[in-house]
Amino acid sequence: MNFSNYFTYNESKELSFCYPLNSFVTFMGSGKEKLLKNLLFYNNHEYITLMFSKITSKNINKYKKNVAFVLNKHLNIFVGETVSDEIAFGMESLGKKKNEIENILEHYAKLFNISHLLNKDPNCLGCSDKVKIKIVSALVCEPKVLMLDEVLCELDYVDRLVVLKNLSDFVNNENVIFNFTNNVNECLYGNEVVILDDTKILLSGKTINVLNEDKLMKKLGFGLPFIVEVNKYLMDYGIVHDYYFDLESLVDNIWK
Repeated sequence: MNFSNYFTYNESKELSFCYPLNSFVTFMGSGKEKLLKNLLFYNNHEYITLMFSKITSKNINKYKKNVAFVLNKHLNIFVGETVSDEIAFGMESLGKKKNEIENILEHYAKLFNISHLLNKDPNCLGCSDKVKIKIVSALVCEPKVLMLDEVLCELDYVDRLVVLKNLSDFVNNENVIFNFTNNVNECLYGNEVVILDDTKILLSGKTINVLNEDKLMKKLGFGLPFIVEVNKYLMDYGIVHDYYFDLESLVDNIWK
């Protein structure tokens, strides 16, 4: 399956976008909250097309089946008494059999390093663990589109590496991620960036192309990720000749 425009949003001529499978898009700017509410379908609108089908109140179940949300404001809301119960809840709602649920749960617990948490009360976990639990709870229901709102910033360093590796695998498996944040460093996690206000898109494109618009970025109130600032400085002096978005790769190429 390879749809050229898997997910389309068309609010107006100035505020529309479409993305194929294998997209990891970072949304920033003052308009991201309004956009997120529309994507959550809080209002009765027909802005969204999924797999070439216009989403309306009549076929909203198709949207809910294929699109999952992990929101910062819901990080402390749980329905299960244990982590295992919490993650299993969505799969049970989909009618999956007990042995299938157990196999999926074990698989994702290993992927996200949460096997030791499965019998714990999710309310008693630290914030970073709660984010992992919420993301796993979404992924086990096999959505095609995962929307994240200000949650990746809550991860500690080690958990962030684990989560980003798994999110990258999710995208590469013909899925889509929309990440809503105003932390410019999170641009580096994805392959597309959109900066918008309430009425229009101000800047969008491939991540590296957007970050190269540093003057416009600063005008819009965003600096550049620290690693990109360092990279640009080193490129200006001919020390490196390409972009490296992690410190280890950058240091390795300095010493080549």
